[in-house]
Amino acid sequence: MGKPVLSDLDFAGGAKITGLPQATANGQPLTFEQLGAALEGLAWKDDVRAASTANINLASPGASIDGVTMVANDRFLAKNQTAGAENGIYVWNGAAVAATRASDMNVSAEFNSATVPVVSGTTNAGTTWRQTTASPVVGTTSVVFTSFNAGAGAASETSAGIAEIATQAEADTGTDDVRFVTPLKLANYSGRARRYATDIGDGSNTAITVTHNLTTRDVQVVVRRNSGSYEEILVDWGATTVNTITLTFAAAPGAAQYRVIVIA
Repeated sequence: MGKPVLSDLDFAGGAKITGLPQATANGQPLTFEQLGAALEGLAWKDDVRAASTANINLASPGASIDGVTMVANDRFLAKNQTAGAENGIYVWNGAAVAATRASDMNVSAEFNSATVPVVSGTTNAGTTWRQTTASPVVGTTSVVFTSFNAGAGAASETSAGIAEIATQAEADTGTDDVRFVTPLKLANYSGRARRYATDIGDGSNTAITVTHNLTTRDVQVVVRRNSGSYEEILVDWGATTVNTITLTFAAAPGAAQYRVIVIA
């Protein structure tokens, strides 16, 4: 019999108690897993070494499950049985020896909200599965195991899920209908309309060069008055370089008499 502890224990804010067995009676401390299960209404089972990926011949389960070489008394989860009533947690007794239901999941009550983690396997290592059929009759009722606490799937136009941010290249290509675009990617979209505007006129020059820095000659130019009715006027212009245009007037416009808008 262990010695009673009659003084407070101080773990200095960092030490932890580890290796606690799961509580089975009143007065015993709960593990973190048991507390979570109690809060979420789950019935946690001891982990299994492997879980099926397809139907298993339970009378002769073979030497390996999901790439795991089994040894005697290994627990495994059969969750893909053609006959759903066969699904459950089993003990592996040999490659050509019938598997037997595990003692913690061989009666109806033990199936309700049963949740089991998987330790190893090519496909199922690290996953957790929950039984969702209410009060099944063992060996008669089809039971279903679903992935528990798995990440959400991809979002679509018809279902909620996880959405991925498009790269700038994906946004520019314009063919991806799965990822979403952030305001920054939209602002830098290669196909966006870009503009530059400035006031022009100094009272002496009839040829005025405007530097827009839009890096293309494929531009549209609008010139309007800067006072009065602010109407658009017609003026000769040329795309002098990919970053400049030159406007030519018959008479020199006055100081800031016009406003030019360059759109690419």
